[in-house]
Amino acid sequence: MKTKEFTISIIFIVVSLLIHRLFPADGIFQQIIATLVFFVALPLLFNKFILKKEVREFGFGLFDYRQGLLWSIFSLLIVGAVFFIISSYSEFLNNYTVPVYITEKFSNFIIYELFLIIPFVFVYEFYFRGFVLAILRDKIGYWSILVQSLVFLILVLIGGNAVGFTQFIPYLVFAPFAGIIAYKSRSIIYSAASQFLVLFFLSLVIIKRIG
Repeated sequence: MKTKEFTISIIFIVVSLLIHRLFPADGIFQQIIATLVFFVALPLLFNKFILKKEVREFGFGLFDYRQGLLWSIFSLLIVGAVFFIISSYSEFLNNYTVPVYITEKFSNFIIYELFLIIPFVFVYEFYFRGFVLAILRDKIGYWSILVQSLVFLILVLIGGNAVGFTQFIPYLVFAPFAGIIAYKSRSIIYSAASQFLVLFFLSLVIIKRIG
């Protein structure tokens, strides 16, 4: 990527994230629309008219599946240990919540995971591990893993209250690992699947505690 394109891309990322945080989205429906616009539609339009990369360069493909599977397994083991420690020495599990309706019927839980969690995981993976990482990778190499994680952290910190922050802890903890998986495999499929598994099993733990 040329220096001019890189600079324009960084400006686009910063400005679009700032506008996203300032955008007056009230209610879950407007928040979903705003998320799709700023994290999916605008990056795709920016690529179409400015970067002109193939969409697959943002991680849409299996690519190096050995690296993807290897780093996914490694990351899940490490993150599992991290959450075991966090849960043992903090009030995380008491503060992390799931919708009441998914605790009442297993079918509600499956619908929640399929139609809410998976789409949100995909959106975050596409933007941070696909779009942002692809822009940074060629210029700053492995540092792009750290930078995309910090960008996500800053976005969460400037946008929410204490409850909202707790809900994002699984995403924040896994962000650097997702970055490593995507960087090594050049695919967001493995990082997205791994992030989903973290959220899936965490929800199961919470439901079991409630039950």
